[in-house]
Amino acid sequence: MPNNDAIVHEMKPVTVTESLATDRQTGWFAFTDLGKKVFVRRINATYSSTDDITFKLYVDGDSDNESFTGTFRANDGETGAIVSATIGPTITTLPTSSTTKLRSGDWIKVSSEIIKVIEAGTTSHTVQRGMRGTTAVVLGSHPLNTDIYYANHPFDSFKIGNRAKYAQVQLSTPTTTNPCEISRLEIEYE
Repeated sequence: MPNNDAIVHEMKPVTVTESLATDRQTGWFAFTDLGKKVFVRRINATYSSTDDITFKLYVDGDSDNESFTGTFRANDGETGAIVSATIGPTITTLPTSSTTKLRSGDWIKVSSEIIKVIEAGTTSHTVQRGMRGTTAVVLGSHPLNTDIYYANHPFDSFKIGNRAKYAQVQLSTPTTTNPCEISRLEIEYE
């Protein structure tokens, strides 16, 4: 006797990614009509910048009230901070001249060493040394101290979680003189 039980298939949402390749640095970036009200999952960017890049997501034609704001961290060039004392390769507290340049989660390069900032302080930061295959070395021994460079990833992503039928993103930096290159901007939705 045949089994008449209904077979139920769970439908998973399909994630769609729309990309904008651009040579512009800042301004408004409009995505096409998303077709219907969709769930906007993420905003992704591939970029190179010596400044933080602020982005604002506007949805459904409202260009006055952003539905989400985020910041892609600077990932190229000098931070403006220097190592303020000589430290050995096993030290995990990095003394710097800066009180605001480094943030928790930043990746930095000092000499040939890549370092992850675990907890940013005022002028003393808890760090993890010798990251991304580099070796922890003596830092700050240069006569003029040692410059600190950004080494954050060139790709960043933010979880959004809003519904929208139309979406546009506004990108801005604090200065217009520092180089900023957005090579890809993506919106993921389902």
